Amino acid sequence: MQLIAQYLAMDHRSQLGTLDIALLVRALESKGADLRALLAQQGIAEYDWSRSESTLSYTDKLKLFRAAVQLYPNEGLGLLAGRQMDLHQFGVLGYAIRTSPSVLDAVKTGFKYLRLNGPLFTVRLTVDGERAALQIEEAVDISELLPFCCEFFLAAVVSIYRQLTGQAMPLIQLSLPYSSPIYCHQYRSVFDCPVNFNQASIELIFPRSALELPIAQYDAVALRHSLRSCQSIVETLESPQSLVQQIKSRFYQQPMVPPSLEELAQDYGCSSRTMRRELAKYGVTYQGLRNEVMASLATELLLQTELTVEEVGYRLGYSDVANFRRAFRTMTKLTPSSLRSTHVQGEAGFEVTRKDFLRAT
Repeated sequence: MQLIAQYLAMDHRSQLGTLDIALLVRALESKGADLRALLAQQGIAEYDWSRSESTLSYTDKLKLFRAAVQLYPNEGLGLLAGRQMDLHQFGVLGYAIRTSPSVLDAVKTGFKYLRLNGPLFTVRLTVDGERAALQIEEAVDISELLPFCCEFFLAAVVSIYRQLTGQAMPLIQLSLPYSSPIYCHQYRSVFDCPVNFNQASIELIFPRSALELPIAQYDAVALRHSLRSCQSIVETLESPQSLVQQIKSRFYQQPMVPPSLEELAQDYGCSSRTMRRELAKYGVTYQGLRNEVMASLATELLLQTELTVEEVGYRLGYSDVANFRRAFRTMTKLTPSSLRSTHVQGEAGFEVTRKDFLRAT
C-alpha cells in the first residue's frame, strides 16, 4: 500500500475555514430553515461563509453541525449538503482544483489546502495495486455527528469528481463505522456502490485508474496564480500572531498531560530553541503560558464546582495534592482554600471564561 496524499487535521488550532458551512447553509435554506434564528441560538455571527478568508472555531462549527442535525434528524442532511458541492463557489481553492492537470493533481492540491474547507477529519489517499482508497479518521471526537460529517465529506468528494471529469466516480465499496440510518436508501443514489455499515474504519474504495483522468479546464498559468493565492490565505490563517492562542488552546484541551515544549516544536516543524525564540517575540514563555492556563482552569474548578482541592489537582495532572497547592500559590499568590473562602473570582489576575473551561473538559 502506498500513501499518495494526506491531510492531517490539527485539532489544537482554534480556527478552520468555513467553505463547508456555505454548503450547509444552502442545504438548510433549501429546507426552509430560519438560518438567522439558528445562528443566533448558537451565538454565532452571520457573515459571508463562502469567503476563503472566513474562519470558525472547532467549537462553533460543531455547535452549528449539531444544531442542524437536531433540526432535521434522519433526513440525510449531510448527503444533501455534500451533493450541492460546487467548485465555482469555493473561490480560489475551487479554481486551483478545477485548473489542475489531472484528478490526482487536483486531489493533491485539495489535500494541501484542505484547511480552507475546514474538515474535522484526517484524510489519506492510498493505492494498492489497481485499487485506490480514501481513508478517513476522526481528528476530534465528534460522536453522534460522525454519520453527518462522513456523509457531508464523501458526498462532496463524489460531486467534485463529476464536476472535474464529467463522469460519475466509479466506486467499488464504501465502509462506515456506524449503524445503517433509516434513510440508508439515499446512500445508494449518492454512491452507487455496496455500502457496508458497522465496519472498523471509514474507507471509500475505487479504481486507481480514476485518478489518472485529465481535467478539461487545466490551465497552467491560472493554476500557478491560484495556488499562490491559496498559500497566502493559509499563511494568514496560520500567522505567527495566533501562535500564542494556538498553544494556549492546546493546554486547555490537554490539562492533565499538557504537551511539552519539544512536542509543540515538533508539531510546528521547528526546534525547541526556535519555539522559545518565537514565543519571546510576543513577550511570553512556554512555562508562563502553561501557568496562565493552569491557573485559569484551577480557579474555575475551585469556584464553580464542589470538587475537593485534591480532585481539582488531579484533573490538572497533579498526583500529589501538596504539589498542586504549592503550584497554585506560586501562580496566583493564593492558596486554593483562601480563594474559595473569599469567593472572589479574578483575584488571581486571570479572567476565566466558561468557554475556556468547557473546551478543556
